[in-house]
Amino acid sequence: MIMKEKEVTIKGNVSIGATVSYPDDSRANYAQKYPAIVLIMGTGKTDRDGNEKGFETDLYKNFAEMFAEYGFVSVRYDKRGTFETKGDFNTVGLNDLVDDAVSVIRYTKSLPYVDETRAIVCGHSEGAMIATLLSSKENTAGLLLLGGAATSMKDALLYQNYLAAEEFAKKKGLLGMLLRSQTKQEKTDTKVDAMFQKCVSAKKDRIFFGGAMLNAKWVKEHASHSSEDYVTLLEQYGKPILAITGTADISTDYRRLSALHDIPFAESYAPHNVNHILREIDDNNSVMTVKKQYRRLAVLPIHKETKQKIHMWLSSFKAVENMEGKE
Repeated sequence: MIMKEKEVTIKGNVSIGATVSYPDDSRANYAQKYPAIVLIMGTGKTDRDGNEKGFETDLYKNFAEMFAEYGFVSVRYDKRGTFETKGDFNTVGLNDLVDDAVSVIRYTKSLPYVDETRAIVCGHSEGAMIATLLSSKENTAGLLLLGGAATSMKDALLYQNYLAAEEFAKKKGLLGMLLRSQTKQEKTDTKVDAMFQKCVSAKKDRIFFGGAMLNAKWVKEHASHSSEDYVTLLEQYGKPILAITGTADISTDYRRLSALHDIPFAESYAPHNVNHILREIDDNNSVMTVKKQYRRLAVLPIHKETKQKIHMWLSSFKAVENMEGKE
């Protein structure tokens, strides 16, 4: 099945550049309404496909292709202040990102060939946090949380510090000594605490911290949500949730998935040796070379078992369509 796409502009608090993807199936009857998935990306300035200058993965386009293969319409979009979406990236806050996601969901549900009762949100990395936050603001049919479920931004940063300190403790020679002196976990954790504290008390949207300008608004709004807050929102959601974090994900701790085990409508999966872009690793998974790893592995398919897990979970939403078709 080949995917077809069209670029659109969505009216929200700002003008949002987006791409609608759908399966090109000659048997498809677009008078019938189909389930849909809104893709919410992670941090940074990558475009809606998952690319930026010097760093291309096509990650979100890969997801769109996967969803089209399973018979879903999907919508992915540029983050506020980047590419075809208006606004100032340097002062965008977490609440702004949630508002934009809500606008995209509402647009998606308004499409004539989409069943608004089967609109799912797929959040990756920071997108998993955004998807969780909007779960109480907009009616959706399910949440697919990839590499970020049940985790606050601060806890994610502290986990990254932990992995860096653990890796550099094993480095030998002068380089090892230098890295350990600069990335000692106590020192880096203190810096994260100081950053959050300064941003919380800041009166301006941007401040000077650590030798550079920092988006204080974004940090402050992330500071208002703990990992436990995200778990509480998921407990209150009451609809199907699938949370996936690979054991080789160095952006967020897969062990946080255990916080969802007592939620009856939530399912979690931690695929072995799978990284943040849902590929099986082929190296020692160093924090120093992870971007090179992403570039190298991005040309490979999404981890087979992870893809199967997603397909199985999404099949329950397709089952509604199959039943409708028999009536």
